[in-house]
Amino acid sequence: MAALYQKLGSDIFYVTYVFHGKRCRKSTKTSDRKLAELFLKDLEVRIARDNLGFSEMNRKEVRLSAFIKDYLNHSEAEKADKTFEIDTRALKGFRDLHGDLHLSKVNLKHGEDFRIKRMQKVKPVSVNMEIRQLKAAFEKAVKWSYIERNPFKDLKQCKVKNSNIPKFLSKGEVRKLLDVIEDEQFKAYVQFLLYTGCRRSEALNLTWQEIDMDKGLVTFQVTKTGKSRTIPFNETLKTVLNQLDRISNRPFNFRKDFVTHKFKKYLRRTGINNCESLKLHSLRHTFASHLVMSGVDLLTVSKLLGHCNVSMTEIYAHLMPDHMKASIERLHY
Repeated sequence: MAALYQKLGSDIFYVTYVFHGKRCRKSTKTSDRKLAELFLKDLEVRIARDNLGFSEMNRKEVRLSAFIKDYLNHSEAEKADKTFEIDTRALKGFRDLHGDLHLSKVNLKHGEDFRIKRMQKVKPVSVNMEIRQLKAAFEKAVKWSYIERNPFKDLKQCKVKNSNIPKFLSKGEVRKLLDVIEDEQFKAYVQFLLYTGCRRSEALNLTWQEIDMDKGLVTFQVTKTGKSRTIPFNETLKTVLNQLDRISNRPFNFRKDFVTHKFKKYLRRTGINNCESLKLHSLRHTFASHLVMSGVDLLTVSKLLGHCNVSMTEIYAHLMPDHMKASIERLHY
């Protein structure tokens, strides 16, 4: 039972209540009885929610700076360097904009203001990456019992114009590219990227022990997200891999900068229009884009790419309207 009272010689109302068997007293910081009564009712609701297991009464009032320090320690230990950099940029940028708030005071508008501010400085795709990392960070704050709910659950990403849609190779352009590559080992590397959609470093870090030729499965242990993933590969790639010499523990013994420059060199030889806008990473986009255009759902593509969530794969959604229409045409009652 909670009740209001005033100390002798003071106009300020105080509230007395029992919380977890202990008598507590708290100032309402007002001499207005109506405001004090509202404070009392709010406190009674919070105590009731605590009794039902829903309260934030016993949650620590953690400030943003302390949370950022804890979270970035976690991020640095568990995530790839680039992801850690985005976490750092997003969280510190958010704090610089809004100050050292209590986590419980952070709300959706703070996130929307951050999005608008960042849009003035960086591209929408970069802003969206930071928004995703903010959401993930505050979801972790919920799991750590710092806050009751994620204030950014409904924070929307920026609209991405068509110019920001990932560029990929058509099937004809893929054939042109493979035709001009003279180095068979490097051609095999390019084919591996095209048939698995893996990242440059994931293929370079791969060992033969992580390729199961009998089952047609490859396991990437060293990934951007820090989580391993296993995906299937087809007979075409199996044939390519069987033709490689196994003189090393790794199928592809190249340096990162070597494969990047080599790819650009061969790409220029193809005569493909706007080839300068294509990168080695475009092979990953090529893999995903052709899967979507062939009718594979975004969730499956997301898992094959190793995305943390399907929202990251939605950049390919524009490629599936015909498939979606065909799916609806099959609906009959």
